[in-house]
Amino acid sequence: MIKSKDNIIKAEIILFLSIIILVFIVLYFKLVSNKQTYAINDTNTNQKQLVKISEADLIDIEKTIEDNNQNINKEQIYEKQEELEYITKYKYSNDLYVGTTRVSQQGRNGIQTITMKRLLDDNGNIIHEEQVGARVTKSSLDKIIEIGTKIYVVPKVEKKQESSKLSFNMALNKPSGLTIEQFKKVLTDNKDVNKIFENNSDYFYYIEDEYNINGIFVASIGIHESAWGTSKIAKNKYNLFGYGAYDSNPYNGAYSFSSYSESIDLLARVLVKYYLNQKGTLIYDGQVASGKYYSGNTVSAVNKKYATDKNWANCVYKYMEYLYNKI
Repeated sequence: MIKSKDNIIKAEIILFLSIIILVFIVLYFKLVSNKQTYAINDTNTNQKQLVKISEADLIDIEKTIEDNNQNINKEQIYEKQEELEYITKYKYSNDLYVGTTRVSQQGRNGIQTITMKRLLDDNGNIIHEEQVGARVTKSSLDKIIEIGTKIYVVPKVEKKQESSKLSFNMALNKPSGLTIEQFKKVLTDNKDVNKIFENNSDYFYYIEDEYNINGIFVASIGIHESAWGTSKIAKNKYNLFGYGAYDSNPYNGAYSFSSYSESIDLLARVLVKYYLNQKGTLIYDGQVASGKYYSGNTVSAVNKKYATDKNWANCVYKYMEYLYNKI
């Protein structure tokens, strides 16, 4: 009887333990199930976030770039070809009388390729333009002019041509008519502290014979542009006229010469060929004028295409008056 009771107690204990184990098993699986749910929910959340990020693929990239570039200025690089004017070299010759010249070698123009940079706004308007480089495509050939040094046995007969009457509207595509001595006189001045114009006065006389141009006009341009030869370009580059200088970068753009006579001769030819004579006019060395910038043969006409300063003609003419009054 006692044994049977013990068996019953054992069975109850086993049943109780079984229930406890079963409860633990149920709780365990429920807990695991909840973790998976949380994981799935977290995954879904991340996926939603990823899906939201991936919507960038739907953006019109080209339109976005175009919108961003609307206010960005556009830069253009291009090249142009220009005639490279030859340089004139002067050499002394005892075979010629003082005050006379002779061309021993004709010059030949070359070609240079200019690299330009321009900045455009979003409407295609030019904001800024400047020269950034240049290279010689075809070399030029120097012109050689011999200058007489032989002393006259008989005094030289001066030109019979009368000097041109000074006026603001005078024609500048003909000589002034002054003698070489008169050029020396009017270009000797205490304002010329380095004596550049005094020492090169002969060359303003020579260009009249060679190119049929008013040498006082050319000298007046030089005085105005170089402040009587004191500018940095004049002193360092032998360039009395700022020839080749762009407003954006004048010093680097200005031509360099090996002597003042070269710059005087070159500017005279440029004025005669492009500014002072109509297209087709017979000029020096059997050439004809280009007339590319021709507006007339007066100082005000030259101003229209030669200088951006509208008061340039008045400034140059004042120097012409100053020099003519010294004759």
